[in-house]
Amino acid sequence: MNQSEKVRNLCETALFIAIVFLGVFIIKIPGPFGYAHIGDSMIFLAVLMLGGKRGAVAGGLGAAIADVVSGYTIWALPTMVCKAAMALVMGALISKHIFGLKGRALWIVAALAGGLTQGVGYLFFWYVLFGKAAAIAAIPGLTFQAVVGIAIAFVISEALQKTALKKRFIYTTDGKGGAQTC
Repeated sequence: MNQSEKVRNLCETALFIAIVFLGVFIIKIPGPFGYAHIGDSMIFLAVLMLGGKRGAVAGGLGAAIADVVSGYTIWALPTMVCKAAMALVMGALISKHIFGLKGRALWIVAALAGGLTQGVGYLFFWYVLFGKAAAIAAIPGLTFQAVVGIAIAFVISEALQKTALKKRFIYTTDGKGGAQTC
């Protein structure tokens, strides 16, 4: 990898850190169990465009910074761990073509597995910080957050893959572009 590629990768990762931060910090969607933010959808998109490892850095740091700035500092470390794990799982499943899946089916299964990983991680931290009852009470909200994130990311990624940005995707869902198709 030459110097200009390294700089481009650094800039792309930093851009997604900012996009995730804004998605968590600014845009909130009211729901029956609190609110969901679009930060998770930006993390899923980061995985598709940057890959699992760089997506994990962008997702973990962007969301953790949003927690600190929002005054939820107690959640910064758990958020960094859970969001990074979500991106790593999604990226690994896509790159391994889990269950022999391709295209949109692979994308959805990988995103669901990533969302489940994030949920289990947060349940662990809820349990450690606040006890069993709080962890159980958090399940509907965590589920809502993951489903909303996956749905929004799917729509955005499908739309972006119909533009000139398609060439910036590492994983595409149509088998006709990107560095690696899924």
